Amino acid sequence: MLLRIFLSLILIQFSSCAFFVGSTLKGQKIEELINYLKGTGEGKGRLGINHHQYLFGFEAVLKENHDWILAANIPLHGEEILLLKNLSQEKVAGDLEESLEARIEKGIADYLRSQKKSPKLAKIFLIELRRMMRLVLHAELNLKVTCHGNECKIGNSSYVVEAKSEELSFKKLLSSDFEIEYIAQNLTGSIFRRGNIFLHSKKPSQTQETLLSLELFWN
Repeated sequence: MLLRIFLSLILIQFSSCAFFVGSTLKGQKIEELINYLKGTGEGKGRLGINHHQYLFGFEAVLKENHDWILAANIPLHGEEILLLKNLSQEKVAGDLEESLEARIEKGIADYLRSQKKSPKLAKIFLIELRRMMRLVLHAELNLKVTCHGNECKIGNSSYVVEAKSEELSFKKLLSSDFEIEYIAQNLTGSIFRRGNIFLHSKKPSQTQETLLSLELFWN
């Protein structure tokens, strides 16, 4: 019996090691890694905003007109939509706010007001979220991303990029205090199964101020 348990533990350890063989991202070409970013499909998500947490199931689609739609089914709130229009274009005019977009903007703005800071960052974040998703979906949108050293650029937007052992990170400053960051994790085969979007303080500290976190776990 003890021998069987011992062999089982060895098998589990070997399987765990085998799962991570070759999974380190360091040394791999950024131009190849960005093609593994995922922005459509189904999964589970978590939204953290202004000290509130929302768990939800979601479906994300890129329509023929290049609108990206994230439909989130939030318990006790029902379905809420995040709509980013025509991602093939860098800028669009007259964007209408959907329910989830309004929730995000209000949550960020309310928090900033409570800290006696300008709420303008809330609108800026939504603009930059759209640009960030153009990077994530660049292959499906047939858009070109160029990467040199620790910088990737799509259109007029540039991001500081870093490939760590198990995650790929893109950052862009939004103000003197805050930045938007996209972190891709759980590379399985040729897909990052987890995508995290953060709006947080750019000042490194033990208690980093995070205004928003949107985590998507893809099936």
